[in-house]
Amino acid sequence: MEGGGQRATRPPASSGGGNSAKDPLESREGVERQMLAQAETVGELLEQFGGRISPDLVGGPGWDRLLERARALPMSLATTGFGFELPLHDPVARADLGVGLFEGSVSAESFEEWSRSQPEAPPEAALVRLLGEMGRKGSALGRIAGRKLLLEYDVDPAHQGAPPEPGIFLYPTAAALTGGSSGPRDGTDDLPPGSSPGGGPDDLLVVARALYAMSGWDPDDASRDRAERVFAAMPPGTHIGSVGAFPARERALRVAVEGFRRTRDVATFLERIGWEGCFSAIAPFASRMEERSAFAHLAAHFDLLDGGLGAELGLSFYATDAPWPTKIDPWTELIDGLREEGLAVERKLSALAASCAGVEVMFGRKGMLVVARGIHHVKAALVGNRVERVKAYVFHLVFPPG
Repeated sequence: MEGGGQRATRPPASSGGGNSAKDPLESREGVERQMLAQAETVGELLEQFGGRISPDLVGGPGWDRLLERARALPMSLATTGFGFELPLHDPVARADLGVGLFEGSVSAESFEEWSRSQPEAPPEAALVRLLGEMGRKGSALGRIAGRKLLLEYDVDPAHQGAPPEPGIFLYPTAAALTGGSSGPRDGTDDLPPGSSPGGGPDDLLVVARALYAMSGWDPDDASRDRAERVFAAMPPGTHIGSVGAFPARERALRVAVEGFRRTRDVATFLERIGWEGCFSAIAPFASRMEERSAFAHLAAHFDLLDGGLGAELGLSFYATDAPWPTKIDPWTELIDGLREEGLAVERKLSALAASCAGVEVMFGRKGMLVVARGIHHVKAALVGNRVERVKAYVFHLVFPPG
């Protein structure tokens, strides 16, 4: 989900308390074809999970609106699973929806066929073009961003009118856009100017331009200076985990820098990039979570605007270094910390701990399904001088057994 660097290259791992599970991306073609036969739409798939999702997290009008939105989306968007963005601070039981596509996959082909039948849906046509560029031989975008994109659909039970276009996020490959790069080294003459084996400002701009085009925005000629500042400030061990845009919102790029091990490292980074917000409003909470070993690493989420950096900040907590942890144990300290600090609704925290982790086999409409679910990360949003929003990003990896 948003800005979380979900690399989706492996299912739940044993590191960080995850149960071992079959890799849903091995023999992906067969898996995807079986999943495409499970339902016509994402909504039909979600309906099969009604009894497995706590009504304290997504229920009532929130669940109804989620299904309504998901029924308009083809099953090709959820063949390897889906995710929820759960607002833990909000007493309303609702969630935004995250789904993904892999360039060159059977699902991407199916999505392209579906998009041709949607002449009034230009966002879908733009997605097809973006996937095509990611897969083009010699594409700089494909080299940097890899094969995956994620779509985030806002689902607000109080919203009236047509639903907004989804946010779109690209996830740089593990070797791209890393901190501590000092410029091209031997054997890198084929890389573009400003690039290095760990990426560089020009590589970030390649991703930025693709998202600008996807959103229908003109390129930002002043963005290179900000990209250079971000890279100069990133310490070794950090990387840009995701870059996204919301075409229906303010013109901005949402950047997530991941891999910070200490709270003070985030503060130093923000100071170096010139972010002028009040990090001291969230630093004490993060430091207390650090003292109780409630996270393995942190990520900073911020907006690159035409005029500079956005005022808001997201700080994400990752309980383990494993990408898909399916046990709740690593999250206990953070959940308890949120409870003690009064930053989340109690019943939602209890439901999160009781229902959002594990691996099970369930009966689907077209056969048995293996479901691996867990918490990917938890993000606190700093607005002005206080923490206003806390969200949990949970995943459901779904695939046939065998």
